[in-house]
Amino acid sequence: MKDFWNGLEPKQRKMVMLAAVVVAGALMLEMIIFPFWEAKTKLDRSLQSHQKKLAELKGLDDAFAVQREKISAIQKNAAARGRDFSLFSYLEKKAAQTGVRGNIKQMTSAKGLSSAAFEESLVDMKLEKITVKQLADFLSVAESPTELVRIKRVVVAKMKESPEYLSAQLQVSSFQPLAAWREP
Repeated sequence: MKDFWNGLEPKQRKMVMLAAVVVAGALMLEMIIFPFWEAKTKLDRSLQSHQKKLAELKGLDDAFAVQREKISAIQKNAAARGRDFSLFSYLEKKAAQTGVRGNIKQMTSAKGLSSAAFEESLVDMKLEKITVKQLADFLSVAESPTELVRIKRVVVAKMKESPEYLSAQLQVSSFQPLAAWREP
């Protein structure tokens, strides 16, 4: 190899040195710099992805905390109204209070949605020969957030035989805690 090097002219030696430097530089780029750069880029992308996931988890945690507070408030309201609460009897009392108990044509109970902690009770109710004021009075006293009672659906129609009166079909719902979730 030494004979080969000594046999080269100075210009050729410079060219071989330059070629060796270029090859060494290319190998250095290919073996060290580019893999390092790719790993850094991959790490940055992974970091950004994980930061986005963390932000989503924080948002979900906040939403979960809000839902937990709502459930706690519902449990508190349900415990305050008593274990023997019945939506059916509650609506009968409110109808008597507003003077429309005699106008109840039909009331049927049904089970609604259920979750791990609560069960929805539904009552379908049909009122006939009532005035707008009677309906408004009944709706205003029947719906009660503190009693966990809400009006889900109201269908109102004029009565054909007496146009001054209305016929109303209501669906009223309430939530009751399941036995396993009731507070002592």
